[in-house]
Amino acid sequence: MNKNFTDTHSSAKSSSYWLLLISASLITVYFNTNLQDPFNTPKMIILMLSASWFLGHLLDFIRNKKIVHKHDNKILILSTMFIVSMLISLIFTDVKITGLIGENQRRNGFFTYLSLTIFFLFSYFSLNFKYAIRLIKVAITTGIILSSYGLMQIFGNDFVLWNNPYNSMISTLGNPNFASAMLAIFFLIAFISFKIKELNLIYKGLILLVCVFSLYAIIKSSSRQGLLVIGFGLVFYIGISLYLNKSKFRYILISSLTFLPVLTILGMLQIGPLTQYLYKDSVSVRGFYWRAGLKMFWEHPLFGVGLDRYGAYFKEFREVDYPLRYGFEITSSNAHNTIIQIFATAGILVGSCYLLILLTILIRSIKLVIKLDQNERRIVLALLTAWVGFQAQSLISIDNIGISIWNWVLGGSLLGINRYYTINSGTTSNNSDKKEKKQVVQVNIFQPIISTISVLLTLLVCVPLYNFERSSNIVRGVLQSQNQDTKFMVEKYTDRIISNSWVDPYYKYQAALALADIGELSKSFDVVNGLHLSDSNNLDYLQWLANYYEKNQDFKKAIYFRSLISKYDPWNASNYLILGKLFKQIGDLESMNQMREKILSFASSNYIGKFAAEELI
Repeated sequence: MNKNFTDTHSSAKSSSYWLLLISASLITVYFNTNLQDPFNTPKMIILMLSASWFLGHLLDFIRNKKIVHKHDNKILILSTMFIVSMLISLIFTDVKITGLIGENQRRNGFFTYLSLTIFFLFSYFSLNFKYAIRLIKVAITTGIILSSYGLMQIFGNDFVLWNNPYNSMISTLGNPNFASAMLAIFFLIAFISFKIKELNLIYKGLILLVCVFSLYAIIKSSSRQGLLVIGFGLVFYIGISLYLNKSKFRYILISSLTFLPVLTILGMLQIGPLTQYLYKDSVSVRGFYWRAGLKMFWEHPLFGVGLDRYGAYFKEFREVDYPLRYGFEITSSNAHNTIIQIFATAGILVGSCYLLILLTILIRSIKLVIKLDQNERRIVLALLTAWVGFQAQSLISIDNIGISIWNWVLGGSLLGINRYYTINSGTTSNNSDKKEKKQVVQVNIFQPIISTISVLLTLLVCVPLYNFERSSNIVRGVLQSQNQDTKFMVEKYTDRIISNSWVDPYYKYQAALALADIGELSKSFDVVNGLHLSDSNNLDYLQWLANYYEKNQDFKKAIYFRSLISKYDPWNASNYLILGKLFKQIGDLESMNQMREKILSFASSNYIGKFAAEELI
């Protein structure tokens, strides 16, 4: 290794950086089947607790004036602007608990992005080339765990009996798309790291296993995302290598390579010669999600529709072709594009800061690669290529915590290596050794005290999160068992859910449904009505209340709630049909005819349109 990269001084203790790597790995591989959401919530809890500990380190860096690089303040300011802007968007989010902890099955709220930003900054201030090797080793090891579990699922040897509507290869991420994308990122790190000198024969053997296992699992997952990540990553890696090779044909070859991603994207959108290999309807449908997200941003540019509130507004902003093609009740809770999702839900300030962070990582990393010699270049390229692969999948996928943690760790690490290189570029190893000998060991109690206080405060959020997930899972199990204690157990645990201030509103709604199942309709109504008052445009609550009043023959109130549904779901022909029947029931034939005409104006060829033409007369 070049003498300039001798590990002379680390801005964080070795044990702390190991904790960061272990935390990142654990966030990816951990799940808990005792929770209603076995994947996202436990990953979020680990993320928050880890980040709260690292917060003490970050404050210690600032306190001890370790902000020495010319770009340190810029990175700190940009990261702070990202979080402060998101906090402002949180203030304008209509349902605060969703803004804080995120949507059900997603958990991409304020707490998650605050924690990811802390991981990003800790990586930035900690990284040097020695620690970069550790990062690669942990990524390879995590890739072995992830791919091995994926293979177990593929061959029918999973130790968990998942209720899984997808392909069996979900690994530890709950979805074949997420699993294949994460495996592809580890594939890229492993593949490019093979010739790094600091990796011994054991790790080179593990690299081969990661490449073979992950590639096989990706293919068997039937998910295009993993192949997309690998393809884009390798094209980027080859393009950079050609540029550095300084061949006279490099620009022609690079231009040819950049044409491949264009063909790939067109093929996924059912255009061009690669369509038969790459097109899947689940990819093409993302166009509807993107356009709905862009429309949300256009109408709510400053603060978005609310942090992680895309799902609450999707039906209001979706195009008419979507329900006609996929069904009037089908919805989406995410834009399936991380950048659009952030702009749509958090607004222009948060989205712009996020884009600036991405551009800063990309530009500085490419500049650094050009300066390095061969071995150090491989280290940076392994991390950079994997990071670029993540960005490729984020254009068509959801920001999943188990994958996103690597986006922020890799991004912070790349900037951290650039920082380390700049600081030490004029230092010889002998001079560095002298500097290290002059250092005085001091007992630092500031960091552990701040970290401990931060962790304890975070537990005030995490413990209730765990408890309502656990209680919700118990209620579901009790309802399925239907024994003599069912009513008592459901009431016991639904009370815990309803009284928990940190409960996801969706889980309170599920508790209300459970109360209705055991005959406690009055209690169920009180819960749903309370939820409606706090989230007036939630279509689940409106639908339930409309059904409730219809069953109780209170047609005027049923019409009121059906009319609200039509406001927030303007292309739902099924709702207009029921509204028409209700108007007919009370003798309001003029309004009934309006409902018939409304349905026929956009769904005349749909079966609902045929029913409307026959029944609303």
